[in-house]
Amino acid sequence: MKFLALSLACISPVVLLAQEVPGAKPSPTPAVSAHVAAFSVPPPDEGSVFFAERQNAKFTLSREGQAELAQDEVAEYPRAKGSPDSVTTMFTRFFTDMFSSIRLGRMRAAPTTQTLKVEPSEFSLGARRELDATYTVRNNAKKILRLDFNTTQRIDILTFDPSGKIVEKWSEDRLFTLQEGVVIVNPKERIEYSEKVATRDMKPREPYTIKADIIGYPDYSAEAVVTPSP
Repeated sequence: MKFLALSLACISPVVLLAQEVPGAKPSPTPAVSAHVAAFSVPPPDEGSVFFAERQNAKFTLSREGQAELAQDEVAEYPRAKGSPDSVTTMFTRFFTDMFSSIRLGRMRAAPTTQTLKVEPSEFSLGARRELDATYTVRNNAKKILRLDFNTTQRIDILTFDPSGKIVEKWSEDRLFTLQEGVVIVNPKERIEYSEKVATRDMKPREPYTIKADIIGYPDYSAEAVVTPSP
């Protein structure tokens, strides 16, 4: 009995300490933390090129191949930057193949430039019987431009009505001889001819096309349009 009483006397203080003390605040309950997997990799986007590629492979591979693919699923995604099947490489290859047949180069200037200036641009038939025409050919090439002629005539100037009929020919009332000649135009230089164009066969308020060219060289022609008033 004495031993039992001594044991109860030793246990009672521990029991009292474990009981709730009136007026004391309760101890906070420890928060439960969720388990987080370290180094987890998010699944691929179903709309990406790689997801569609791997899904297609799952349907075509055998069971052993599908098992291998499942084991390496996390290891192969995402693709390494610069690999043959990465987004950047595929994007670059697409546009490279698309534009591989297109060759870009510098625009070359025309070998010659021709202009025809007719003055005045606005005139009255009652006040003007002739117009001043200035025909210019400029050599834009890096080599000499050589023009050969069989006569002393170098140019001609024609005037066309709205229907395309010739109403005036500059060379009609001029005399030329059978004498061969050569005109040389150095690079970046020009030749210029200033002549008169008659208006006697023109009608008011109708557009007329005046065309000048070098004899024997139709590619060097130039045009201007005039519309006379009464």
